[in-house]
Amino acid sequence: MKIVFYGAGNMASAIFIGMIENRVVKPEQIYLTSRSQKEKIMFFKENLGVNVSYDDTELLEGADYVILASKPQSFPDVAKRIRPHLEEKTKIVSVMAGTQIKTIRRELKTENPIARIMPNTNAMVQHSVSGITYSENFPNKDELVELMKSFGTTVVVEEEEEMHNITAATGSGSAFLYYIYEKYAESLMDLGFSEEEAMFLTTNLVIGAGKMVEDSELPFSQLRKNITSKRGTTEAGLEALDGEGIKEILSRTLNAAASRSQELSKDDADE
Repeated sequence: MKIVFYGAGNMASAIFIGMIENRVVKPEQIYLTSRSQKEKIMFFKENLGVNVSYDDTELLEGADYVILASKPQSFPDVAKRIRPHLEEKTKIVSVMAGTQIKTIRRELKTENPIARIMPNTNAMVQHSVSGITYSENFPNKDELVELMKSFGTTVVVEEEEEMHNITAATGSGSAFLYYIYEKYAESLMDLGFSEEEAMFLTTNLVIGAGKMVEDSELPFSQLRKNITSKRGTTEAGLEALDGEGIKEILSRTLNAAASRSQELSKDDADE
């Protein structure tokens, strides 16, 4: 198998490192190209043993998958590089946020099979939750899902339009949680903890709670109830959270992200 990455940013590198570390592919099966990150891809070549090239003929000859991991605004230029050398057997996989399958097809001027995936940065620790949707002519979908398991879990999205919600829920979701953790640590400092203490307490609280969720078959609500005694400290804090409309705040957050994804997709389609 030959997998070619156009782009080597954090998301792309998380994906191919996951593939290599989980022995889904060998390093020599990975090809990287990025004109804006030459030093970075040479680092991967020297440390992982992947291939690096700027010759599109060499890159695309016999390629099973081409992973589009450039910035969306750079894609028209990337498409010009790929278009003359694309073979019929090659499947296209995009990790570009907001770029629709029909746009990729138009820019590449191809009928090749296309999939869109929306990982998140947890792919860097092989715990991404990735949405995936396919063009109607995409063959052997299970093979791509197996490749994606090397950096996390996968949710198949039947309708491409639903990728906007996946983008909000998981693509952006980690950032929303980090922001909550950040503000929790700041609030601990308001209680009198030092910055170092606040970071230590918050980090280990998050790790411990995550482990509880992972190891328990109980729903979130029951885990919460298990540590909420009548008229106790936890109940008092939860009542304060509810009083601030925590659910409504999170709903607005997710809706704003999904709406922005739709706007970006519309801007993309209008070009």
